[in-house]
Amino acid sequence: MLRIFAFILLLSSYASAQIECDVTINIQSIPVASDRLQTFEQDIENYINSSKWSTDDLGGEKVKCTMTIFFVGASGDNSYQAQAFIGSIRPVYVGNQKSDKKSPMVRIFDDKWEFSYTRGQPLYRNDAQFDALTDFIDYYMYLILGFDFDSYEKLGGTQYFLKAQTLVNQAPSGNKGWERGTVTTYNKYVLAEDITNPKNQPFREGWYLYHYKGLDLLATKPETAYKNMVQFIKNIAEVKKTSPRGLLFRTFFETKYEELADVFRGYNDRSIYQLLIGVDQAHSNAYEQAAKGE
Repeated sequence: MLRIFAFILLLSSYASAQIECDVTINIQSIPVASDRLQTFEQDIENYINSSKWSTDDLGGEKVKCTMTIFFVGASGDNSYQAQAFIGSIRPVYVGNQKSDKKSPMVRIFDDKWEFSYTRGQPLYRNDAQFDALTDFIDYYMYLILGFDFDSYEKLGGTQYFLKAQTLVNQAPSGNKGWERGTVTTYNKYVLAEDITNPKNQPFREGWYLYHYKGLDLLATKPETAYKNMVQFIKNIAEVKKTSPRGLLFRTFFETKYEELADVFRGYNDRSIYQLLIGVDQAHSNAYEQAAKGE
């Protein structure tokens, strides 16, 4: 009877979960720890996919993400150093229907993660108490939800970005990967600060323009869609005047530059590529090739 009850609880938790994440681990650098990490991949995947991350009703839809974890070191029996790639996507719509196209929303490589893990340990979400293992995951799940909600509703992801910011604020600054860093390198604290900074609100409003009023309208109202997407790039150009090296923009272009180069191939004003080069010189080659039709 208890087994049946537990199974029902498990089903209900999966039904209420809003994120579906595919977790993969790589332990080639520390093969001696393979036995101790035998269940780690499944433990993390279960933790993400069985948690209810939001009180918002997504109508049964799930935000799709991936997490690839590269173990790079171990000390003792339960302390590890790792790097992680975190990615998420969102479907592009045609009217009220999903198309086959997907838009990348988050693509981040975090090379600083230290945590303790014991095989079979229960993983709990607790936003009020720092845990180097689960808070790392929570931070990125909140970012993923924030960007996803922002793409459907203007500033709709605010509560999730604030939760991510709370996590970095309460983390001990001495913990590797949780330092109060600078914009010269990737840093969770700086990214959360950038996202929630009122100066960058035009970027977040443009994120909604680009996706909901842009990509989702491209097949049915291309003129309106391109107008809104161009406005987003102009928003970025304007905000970057006061924050030219902002981590938010660098992260955005690392995620979106291929899509940006491709999506404007159907736009009749080729000067858009010069605008893109102006705000994202790091990927100028991709924009130049797209402008030439290559």
